[in-house]
Amino acid sequence: MGSSNPLVPETALAAAEMSAARPTRVRYQVLFAACTLAVVTYIHRVGFARALPELQKDLGLDDVHLSWLTATFLFSYGVFEMPAGLLGDKFGVRHLLTLLVLGWSLLTGCVALTIYLPHQWMLPLLVLLALRFAFGAFQAGGFPLIARMMTDWMPMQERGTAQGLIWMSSRVGGLIVPVFLGWLMLRMANWQTPLWIISGFGLLWCGMFWPWYRNRPEETRRVNAAERELIVSGRAPRSSGHLKMPWAKVLRSRGVWALCLMYGFGGFAANFYVTLLPTYLRNHRGLSDGVTSWLSGLPFACGLVACVGGGFLSDLIIRRTGNRKWGRRLNGTCGTLIGGIAWLFLNGVQDTWMLGFLLCLIFFCNDLAMGPAWAACADIGERYAGTLGGAMNMIGSFAGAAGNLLAGYLLQANHSGILFAVFAGSVWLGGLCWQGVDVTKPLDTSTD
Repeated sequence: MGSSNPLVPETALAAAEMSAARPTRVRYQVLFAACTLAVVTYIHRVGFARALPELQKDLGLDDVHLSWLTATFLFSYGVFEMPAGLLGDKFGVRHLLTLLVLGWSLLTGCVALTIYLPHQWMLPLLVLLALRFAFGAFQAGGFPLIARMMTDWMPMQERGTAQGLIWMSSRVGGLIVPVFLGWLMLRMANWQTPLWIISGFGLLWCGMFWPWYRNRPEETRRVNAAERELIVSGRAPRSSGHLKMPWAKVLRSRGVWALCLMYGFGGFAANFYVTLLPTYLRNHRGLSDGVTSWLSGLPFACGLVACVGGGFLSDLIIRRTGNRKWGRRLNGTCGTLIGGIAWLFLNGVQDTWMLGFLLCLIFFCNDLAMGPAWAACADIGERYAGTLGGAMNMIGSFAGAAGNLLAGYLLQANHSGILFAVFAGSVWLGGLCWQGVDVTKPLDTSTD
């Protein structure tokens, strides 16, 4: 049977039909943008932690002062999580995320200016506290808005893998910045210029992201109908009308409470890696700058593998068994059990290689759950994923601030063994909370 249009060859029509039926891959460009932002986020976050021992020496700060700085960041980070998520759910990601990244990038560089302040009345410490509070406020929106992006752009069956790749990318940032920043500080004989250099990475990201990104697939002409259909396949029907957060349903949801508390108990211990670990290694283990840089970065290399592997494994379990509930739960349940045991042994080992092994094992076990946790946030939250991600990260940040304050005082008193035992108990409580996470019960189940 010939072509209905004699001017168009039959093979050309067939090719056009196949092209229209095959989903485009714009969602993977969005995923790449989210992954690169995760790298930048942790370059800035862990970069400050790596500079802390030098900053401490030049500004005359002690371990308790450092714990105030890290706790201030985490407290501010937690306070602004849900507002940022709510704004992302209501207005979209594009403009808001660009402004946030610009803000926190400039604040990263501004830390270097504190070296020029007079030391009277603890002025450098007070200015640093203000800068870290502002930095936390700007960074608070990063991962909730990424969760909003992934909910809008990724099919349900790819969310675990996507979140695993995003958190893997954050670990790339955490892996490279201790060594890179340590090398820059050695090369330039100061810590101020390297901070300005890494702040430029965020400005570059903004210049590449804002011109092309659009909030939803239907707003992007490069997305064909097949990809739009693929993205929404399997989702619960959404209610029509203006977005209104169902707070009563949120507060009654056992899955929401379990997800947030799990993230809180995990964050109580895990935030030590991105705040005070270099200080512990340098000042309390007596390790050299080079060894401190490597041992601060190596856990992130293991986290890199765990994040992408954990997300992929979560999606694989769901595809093979059809059990979405345990597809999301299993990684976290196993990881918290093993990670808690490793925390108990951390302070007792003397060999540097064994210390490095335990640090890597703990972080690997923690990161097995990162992809499933944020995929569960999207599965339960759906159109409210940004807000739920903000709530989850808020609890994690508040708990992390408490953990950092405890760490500062216990390290100052040389009680690191007690500190790590408390961290182990917190991790195990997080494992219990995983048993209440049920992704088969999303918040928005109403029909149009």
